[in-house]
Amino acid sequence: METKKAIGRQGWWFAEVDGVALPCVHKHWLKGTTYHDPFERHKGKNNDKKIMEAVDAVAARRQVVLTDDEATLDAAGTVTAFARKNYIAVFEVEDVLYSVNDGLRFRLSKRLFNLQ
Repeated sequence: METKKAIGRQGWWFAEVDGVALPCVHKHWLKGTTYHDPFERHKGKNNDKKIMEAVDAVAARRQVVLTDDEATLDAAGTVTAFARKNYIAVFEVEDVLYSVNDGLRFRLSKRLFNLQ
């Protein structure tokens, strides 16, 4: 399988691959091929614009960059932040759903290429 380079920057929820900005999603929220990010770490932090920009990109492009990240947890075990370790691969996705109360859900349908 072909390997490509992803370029991101701190605070940006996307990575550029072949000149195209694709939304990044965290391996932490992946169970098998099912993804569910509840966005709990963003509640009350005025990130609605960033969330919707990422969700709209997932729904429109149907492609995501899967990332491996170090999760920071609070005393209750809730994720409060992520620190990126590396990019894994670009995937096609299906069954994209989003709601304010439940977060973002989708299914990985095809691995397109690996990332470095």
